[in-house]
Amino acid sequence: MRRELLVGLAAMVLAAAIVVPQVIRDGGNVSTYLRVGTYSASRPYIERSLPNPVLTGDYGHDGQQFYVIASTFPHPHDAIGYVDQIRYRFRRVLFPALVSAAPDGAPLVWTMFAVNLLAIGAAAMALARLASRLGGTTWLGIVAGISPALLESLQGSLGDALAFALALWAVVLWRRHLGGAVVLLTLAALTRETTLVVAAACFVAGDRRQRLWLLVPPAVFVVWVGIVSWWLPQSDGHGGGNILRDTAGELTVPFRAWIHLGLDSQSVVLGLGLLVASLAAAWTLRRRLPEVAVWVLLDALILVMSDEGVAERPLNLARVAAMAVPAIALAVAAVRHPDGPASSPESRLDHLTTMG
Repeated sequence: MRRELLVGLAAMVLAAAIVVPQVIRDGGNVSTYLRVGTYSASRPYIERSLPNPVLTGDYGHDGQQFYVIASTFPHPHDAIGYVDQIRYRFRRVLFPALVSAAPDGAPLVWTMFAVNLLAIGAAAMALARLASRLGGTTWLGIVAGISPALLESLQGSLGDALAFALALWAVVLWRRHLGGAVVLLTLAALTRETTLVVAAACFVAGDRRQRLWLLVPPAVFVVWVGIVSWWLPQSDGHGGGNILRDTAGELTVPFRAWIHLGLDSQSVVLGLGLLVASLAAAWTLRRRLPEVAVWVLLDALILVMSDEGVAERPLNLARVAAMAVPAIALAVAAVRHPDGPASSPESRLDHLTTMG
């Protein structure tokens, strides 16, 4: 456990070293982490507590929406008019709820940053434990500190890192502590509903009893969506209240968006790299970590079905396939130590430590 903590701390330091220079370049203006859009509905609200925010040249990104939800929590009606789709945003309630106690302005933004940084550390620890089970060194967990998806969450004040860490720890625990894993998967779904693919992956790999319990996270999320739809007014377009329609609106025929963008698009090149990495990792891990293999394959399916609004932005594609880079690290451990923890003295010590 001590080595896992060191890995988590190292991943946090690495991620911070990559992201903190961003605010330094902007003269210490912490609003840079919110990605406030010039034409965003959130801009007037944010300017109340953060005058002269750093602006993007478009409508901005999700961090500004989380800021408004956190600032008004638990009164989402006060956020209406300042977020683009109130029902859609409030479905992902856990992250803004966690940071809502912080005062508006810089303290709230830094709290969002801190939660993301801690989530990266937690993800690194979970990855270290899985690597140890495969016989690899726990230091593979440091990959979480350079994961594009997690770094984007940190620098954009998103909920992705928190959702990913919760889901990854659920994978660590679910075979021996199913109840705890179900709680973590439920919390992950209430942070970012796309993590329900992890519950689905465990469902595929589980036995009958496990599968019954793994129905709880999607059931709770569906109930929460119903509550939010009853509680808050409907918005037009994406996020209007119908989760199936909202999901379908972000997906298209496999590879259609990639074909339209062409191979000269950085997003398509990145997507192809993530797809190949995901398939290779899934094949390598299919026997020893089948739940991770299925998780990566489901992410890959969503990756190739992403519509052009997602596919045209490289970092959005990285967010879709958040497990691809960590899975490659685990696959490397599996290839180097095909016989598991007993194949190396260092990994055997790691395994005994984590088990203790």
